[in-house]
Amino acid sequence: MHNMLRLYGHYASQPTRSVAWLLKLKSAPFEFTTINPTAGETRTTEFRSKFPLGLIPALEDTDANPPFMLSEASSILIYLCEKYNWNDYYPVNTSSAVDLQKRAKTHEYFSHHNESSRMMTRKVIFPTMKWMFADNSDTKKAAAPKHLSHNPNDIQQVKSIIRDVAKRFEHKFLKDGNYIVGDTPSIADLLAYPEIAQIPMIMGIQYTEWEELERLRNWLERMEQLDFHDDVHKTVLKIGKMYKSKL
Repeated sequence: MHNMLRLYGHYASQPTRSVAWLLKLKSAPFEFTTINPTAGETRTTEFRSKFPLGLIPALEDTDANPPFMLSEASSILIYLCEKYNWNDYYPVNTSSAVDLQKRAKTHEYFSHHNESSRMMTRKVIFPTMKWMFADNSDTKKAAAPKHLSHNPNDIQQVKSIIRDVAKRFEHKFLKDGNYIVGDTPSIADLLAYPEIAQIPMIMGIQYTEWEELERLRNWLERMEQLDFHDDVHKTVLKIGKMYKSKL
């Protein structure tokens, strides 16, 4: 591969981090183009002409003729593994029952992703980011999520959301092995991890608050040990510092 892959996205985007992480883990050369949705860059004519969905991450494979464009992280992750035979993260070159089941389990998680770990972003992180980057005090006050009120009841309500999402994820997807699909990391783990790990990274709320989430904590620790973890999460850690400075 010779810079045939172009990844469009932003490292503040959870699914962008998932795709970039896979590319780095597999030592795949790629060009990264920063696209900031909050600045309207996903709505430009140029971007929409390539990616009509207007979403990041988005992949341009210039090795294809004509160049191939693809949006949605789950689709991109599968495409990359199938194109380059990255069987360690998604077994594609085998008809064995075991690998067939691994693929099916990966698809099962992908189908449930928006109602699983993605809820951390939708219910907690999006409101927090909206508050952090509001451009005036009135807007910021109106956008402030409940956990910033310093009211113990409001804080507990948000923590209950985090606990419930984490508990459902652990129960549904981590009960049969060290990772979502067995005992080795897969693209399902790469998609799920940025959603769940951003809670302590940005907000400082630790999963150690809930003793029953032992499998989740162990999974997070294993994922942290993967190569390039710190590299793809640098932006998130910076956001965490900004969050703490604004409290």
